Amino acid sequence: MKKEYAENTSGKIKSSFEKLNLKVIQPAKNWLSKNIFKRTAIIIKKTFLDIYSLKKIIITLIAILIFPLIFVLLPTAVDFGLISPNHAATIIGFALIFPAFFWTLGLVYTIIIGTSGAPLIAEEVKSGTMLLLISKPISRIKIFIGKYMAVYFYGMILSFFSIFLIGWIGVLAKSGNIDHFISLIPFLTALYIYSLFILFLFTSITMAFSSIFKKARSASILIIFISIFSYIAFFLIRTLTGQFYVTFQLYHFDLGYHLGNVFILFVEALNAVPPSISWQTWFATITGVYNLTSTVDPDQNINLGGLEKTNYYLPVFSLLIWIVIAALLLLFGILSLKKREISV
Repeated sequence: MKKEYAENTSGKIKSSFEKLNLKVIQPAKNWLSKNIFKRTAIIIKKTFLDIYSLKKIIITLIAILIFPLIFVLLPTAVDFGLISPNHAATIIGFALIFPAFFWTLGLVYTIIIGTSGAPLIAEEVKSGTMLLLISKPISRIKIFIGKYMAVYFYGMILSFFSIFLIGWIGVLAKSGNIDHFISLIPFLTALYIYSLFILFLFTSITMAFSSIFKKARSASILIIFISIFSYIAFFLIRTLTGQFYVTFQLYHFDLGYHLGNVFILFVEALNAVPPSISWQTWFATITGVYNLTSTVDPDQNINLGGLEKTNYYLPVFSLLIWIVIAALLLLFGILSLKKREISV
């Protein structure tokens, strides 16, 4: 009896789910596909094709890769034929970690994303293209999301190929051993995960500015300023002000510090590279994530390897704060376009 009851109950539940799927879920999916996804996908495709060109990709990759290649091509005294794949990956990771943060996924990358996305709304409003677009049966929110996603996809592709190439070229320059490249994958994965975060932040900044500025040039200039200020200016402020930086808690406003903090979070989470003064000194100097003092065991007076963190913020807090800021900027951009007066 219990078995029969269970089978009847199971059959009724299955039948109810089938009816729910037929009457509610499938019609909803069809409506979303027809009214939202399809139209947004058209915007994404058109915008992506406007941004993308083979010539632009090649020039961009050269600009992104040139600085880390200088680091990775520097000669070393290590014979890569005599060391383990993990050891080889560690040495290559040491060479790449700072230029990848500062240049490949930093100064140049954020400027490229910013200048690619800045004209997408501002220029179309100015030229009258946006007026034609909003006259069609598609909402301004879908237009914004479509353009936002196009920039994001473009950035994802760009960062993927950039990270893959610097890893592969690094291995080719040092050893040409495929096992060394495989051992480097956790490091490259950490770089790519970080790139998705930095892309979310700067795509949100870019599209928000494009929604409020009348001229694309103004949006581009402001994004370039933010990039330079984050990666260079605050380094100078921190160096020149010394203890005043800490006394007046300027690190709250130091985007470069927060980005470095998040970057190290992903590197440590994936055990991408071990702690070492050789690369941490760069981050101590440029971002302020580390103090320029070694970590020492107080009981045995033994150097534990690496530098002490300044710990102005927990890395996870830096990540959450800037994810929230990016999400708010995304919402601000949508509302700005929605309320913006668009006329001939």
